Amino acid sequence: MPNRFPNDDAGANQDARGAERLPRSRAELTDSLSGLVGLGNEYVAQNPEQASSGVWWWGVPSTEVHRHVKVTEPSREAAVLALFWVGEGGPRVLLTERSPALAKHPGQIAFPGGGAEHSDADLPETALREAHEETGLDPARARVLGTLPVAPILTSGFNVTPVIAVAEDPGLLAPQTGEVSRVLRTRVADLVEPAHRYTAVVVHRGPRLPSPAFLYGVQQPGQQSSINARAHAETGSRTHELDQTGAFVWGFTGTLLDRMLTQLGWAGEWDRAREIDPRHFRRHPLD
Repeated sequence: MPNRFPNDDAGANQDARGAERLPRSRAELTDSLSGLVGLGNEYVAQNPEQASSGVWWWGVPSTEVHRHVKVTEPSREAAVLALFWVGEGGPRVLLTERSPALAKHPGQIAFPGGGAEHSDADLPETALREAHEETGLDPARARVLGTLPVAPILTSGFNVTPVIAVAEDPGLLAPQTGEVSRVLRTRVADLVEPAHRYTAVVVHRGPRLPSPAFLYGVQQPGQQSSINARAHAETGSRTHELDQTGAFVWGFTGTLLDRMLTQLGWAGEWDRAREIDPRHFRRHPLD
């Protein structure tokens, strides 16, 4: 995976002061996110072919990213909601943890979102509807600022459009369906901390498949963990347990977050050679 993307200059020299560069008010946050949407719109206008193939996110077309796995030509539109607000300790972003009982991507962290329905007026409405269904978010609390370039997922056949929104206060949030086990009000400061950054590497039938990853809230000895985690049979005995606000974010969501934080100028330099095995974070249902 390339370390540089088009238009990365905005985040290239931001590591000196880290979290000090994060917005401290809703006005600053809105300005930053509006600028991100503007960069995305400019990229789509100037590079329509690259934008439609996912180059904005991966630095290469999605066909290159997924060349080692079985792919499906994207045939359904989908959207995810990237909702930010300023809370205690600075800006936060809404994430969810998928149920450990699911057959696909159990226990993984994701933005709320899903496939578009015929009743949706547009993709922002898709993202808001899905967020409401998954977390109880009142759509009236979210102000949509725009969308970012599409991220095609060839392994599932979805064209995913990230929708950027800001809130004064997202209100009471809690899992609303069996697909969601936790709703995370994630501190952006935890995401941009270099000590929390890794490259997640999956070895799939030989090829190495890397993605940006975030690991924060690792449980200290003697603390009770809110997450049931066990090592996959192939990984040995090492596992990571997390506190109630902790998470391990990687894969598609890790890529989206990494790209957004870099373009926003919030992320600093981090050690991309520091690797972690996602199989150490396999979830299983509570007994």
